[in-house]
Amino acid sequence: MVKRRIYLTFMETIESFETAPPYDLLVPITQTVPFVFGSPHSGTSYPRAFLESSQLSTIDLRRSEDTYVDRLITPAVQKGAPMIAARFPRCYCDVNREPYELDPRMFSDALPAFANTASLRVAGGLGTVPRVVGDRQPIYRRKLPSSEAMQRVETLYKPYHSALRRTLAKTHVRFGASVLIDCHSMPSLIRTASGTLSTDFVIGDRFGRRPRRSCR
Repeated sequence: MVKRRIYLTFMETIESFETAPPYDLLVPITQTVPFVFGSPHSGTSYPRAFLESSQLSTIDLRRSEDTYVDRLITPAVQKGAPMIAARFPRCYCDVNREPYELDPRMFSDALPAFANTASLRVAGGLGTVPRVVGDRQPIYRRKLPSSEAMQRVETLYKPYHSALRRTLAKTHVRFGASVLIDCHSMPSLIRTASGTLSTDFVIGDRFGRRPRRSCR
């Protein structure tokens, strides 16, 4: 991960993702390493209806972006590694969640029984369809229909993960192993028990979990 800074960088307002691709997948002419790079939170294409439904300014919404992370890792493609980046913003749909990790407080009708409504991330308002951004700022003017969440999962979340799974599977076939390097930004300062640190990179290890032996 790299330090997070907010920039007035390019932002696109689109009508919908029904006609716009939800992700960019860049593949080298010849893949030479068993790594796949991902940037799930650097998207800057904002649906017009989403912006109109929000009570927050564009700058406030964009504070949840991992700005420029996609550009930072694009050179990996020249080194022989595929790279996938979401085009939609994290505050619209977060693909680093379960597909149906949803907060019932933000919907006007009941969610399906299979939705995970009890996770810690949902409790914090940061489910698959986030309820808040930044310092717990509510995004929406009013509650959404649950069908809106289902639509985002079908048109954004599932296509992104399908492309990611295919890329990892092809990598696994070619090299006998595949490693996803998921890239994010972070606050410039980190508070720890021993004080405040400023660091350039943080390497995550899935909370100490051992990596999976197969991409299946």
